[in-house]
Amino acid sequence: MELTFEKWENGQWFVVLPEYDGDQEDLEMVDGADNLLDFLTTDGLYVTADVSMEEVTNSFVLNLVAHDEMGGTYQIKELEGFNQDVWLCNVIHFLFGKHPEVIYFKLR
Repeated sequence: MELTFEKWENGQWFVVLPEYDGDQEDLEMVDGADNLLDFLTTDGLYVTADVSMEEVTNSFVLNLVAHDEMGGTYQIKELEGFNQDVWLCNVIHFLFGKHPEVIYFKLR
């Protein structure tokens, strides 16, 4: 699936999910995910990517290393220059139905 992330004027990153009917704060990218998007953006405002549980050519990998009732921590693999874990909240369940063991992330 294609996802777009946008950086607001206050410096916070959010995933764009118009079909999500929960609170906007649920869509904020925090705890390393914001740093990942800062690392990936070319214009400082947006990142668009294909995100999948199936292997994608020329992607990097997020491996689930911990999960609790609030979300999951993922270790980034195959992304040179970025060496930090990222946390993804339970909105990932809205997208995938669960916290996948592996997520493939390919920039568009």
